[in-house]
Amino acid sequence: MPRVTRRPAPVAGAATAPKRPSTTATTSPEARTAAAAWSGRGPRGAKLPLLGPPASFQTPQTTLIGPAKLASRAIASVNVKQANELQFQGLTGANPLMTKTLDVQFGRLSQPQFEALKTEFGGASQVKFDPNREYVAIDFLPPSLQALVNRDIDAGPAKSIKGTSRLNDAMGNEGRGDLEIHSAPNCHGTAWEMMRAYQGQPSAHVSLLYGDAQLVGPHYEDPAMFTTVGAAESGKTPAFLKDLKPGDVLAFKRGDSELLHSAVYVGGGLFFEKPNTESDAYEESPYRLVTLEQALAPITDYAGEPPSIVGLRPKGVLPPGIEAFSTGDDAQKLEAWAAKKGQTIGKPLVREFEVGMGGGIRGLHFNAVETARVDIGADGRGVIR
Repeated sequence: MPRVTRRPAPVAGAATAPKRPSTTATTSPEARTAAAAWSGRGPRGAKLPLLGPPASFQTPQTTLIGPAKLASRAIASVNVKQANELQFQGLTGANPLMTKTLDVQFGRLSQPQFEALKTEFGGASQVKFDPNREYVAIDFLPPSLQALVNRDIDAGPAKSIKGTSRLNDAMGNEGRGDLEIHSAPNCHGTAWEMMRAYQGQPSAHVSLLYGDAQLVGPHYEDPAMFTTVGAAESGKTPAFLKDLKPGDVLAFKRGDSELLHSAVYVGGGLFFEKPNTESDAYEESPYRLVTLEQALAPITDYAGEPPSIVGLRPKGVLPPGIEAFSTGDDAQKLEAWAAKKGQTIGKPLVREFEVGMGGGIRGLHFNAVETARVDIGADGRGVIR
């Protein structure tokens, strides 16, 4: 969910994968420069990029809450052996409703059962059939989702770029001083890239960290980009759930226009999401696999009432997030400023909006996009090293 600032500060969604055309985010000179510099392979004497090292990932421990409530005890006519709700442990500041996840177990499968589940979950997994393997729902997700689910990302604190006060003034933030660039994961940006994963767009990389990504709302409402699968009013069970396909997105709203959250449908009545924008105080909420009820719980708690829900399906290939949430000419001005000093930014940038308590936009800022490599592990799952 997007968060609202309560103070005058910027607001914060082994084997290789199949070769497909790379996205802009994974091939930009800045991304390559950052990776080289921070791995110690940068040009001799070169200055380090402005935005610091890559983000780090952790896998929080979980404890068992109890049996999970699934819409059905069978998925694609395959019985669920066991489904449990788990609670992440050792996290900072997050609402406990945001820190639950699912463990859906199928056990050993026959070849037809394996193929039925693979089809149900979108067919993008690279996990192979093994009659002796105990399968779980995560095994059938696309590699980038497998690599992220149940993991927490720490992108580090915001970076103040000294000497950029004039650039900041030109962006409409008069009197704020130097530019401060955040790196914050967000539900909307996450959903955007995961929809692209189901379209086969990202291959060996995934782009993360899109700030509050408020510009996603107009994209959802663009009939040239998305078609509406169905809609449900506040408090109503969506009748269109049966019509969803893996890679569709749910937009959770308050009223007619305030977009609160995005989650991607993965199949089997389950959803993948980043439940909250991580804040300045590092409110941690790992990427997770959930039922609709689990996704709704923290949104309802935040809004004070259940949201309305719209199911959306991309009409065509979605552009990379760094294009969809482009900074326009602002980032080019910062790049030119850095080049004069013999430096690079180090990461692609997107727009981040500072939203006030009343919902209005109070400022425009940069958010740094993190690009992580997704490898395929020995078990066939995607993994971020």
